[in-house]
Amino acid sequence: MVLGAGYSFAQEAEQEPDLPPLAPAPKEQIQEKPETNPETSDAPKGGKDLTVRSEQDRAAMLADLFASLKAETDEEEAALIAEEVWAVFLQSGSASVDFLLHRGIAAQNRGDNKLARRMYDHVLRLQPGYAEGWSRSGRLAADEKDLNRAVADTMQALILEPRHFYALWTLGNILETLERPDDAFEVYEQANKVYPQHKQIKERVERLKESAKGKAL
Repeated sequence: MVLGAGYSFAQEAEQEPDLPPLAPAPKEQIQEKPETNPETSDAPKGGKDLTVRSEQDRAAMLADLFASLKAETDEEEAALIAEEVWAVFLQSGSASVDFLLHRGIAAQNRGDNKLARRMYDHVLRLQPGYAEGWSRSGRLAADEKDLNRAVADTMQALILEPRHFYALWTLGNILETLERPDDAFEVYEQANKVYPQHKQIKERVERLKESAKGKAL
């Protein structure tokens, strides 16, 4: 990874930078629906059973889905596979944690960051090994310009799930904000290897590649 374990962003964070806009992840706009089962309500409709019943289930499903995502050459088909990845990501294995995460996402979507932070903190306290909780917490911190926490939480998500393209995107955004384009390019390239057909990731890779060529001339 491009950052050392002891790296501090305190000095750069004082600049109060604006993050590049985040490209929405597939089907991440989750609404609060108390009447639904949080463990299955976001699974794509199509007959495929994506219910995670064990960690072995999760590992096998994700291995298969990420292999398909990497191999897919059609953008629309890749987006459907990405939806299935999200259906697995959004299952923590605990109905209570799933409910808290969904409340946090819904709160963040409507701009209630205070409630979102409370929900994500509960998720992390109850299930510190849940990558999606760290990823969501990291993005919220980034949006609030708490860059030290944003980097720490996002990198924890990537330690737990190195293929998490949303977390990679967040980290790339932060590095761009801190005017570290070479490091951002490296992170976006990692995301591009995981999800080659993601339009916004491809655009950032190409833009930074062209920028680097221009500086070299």
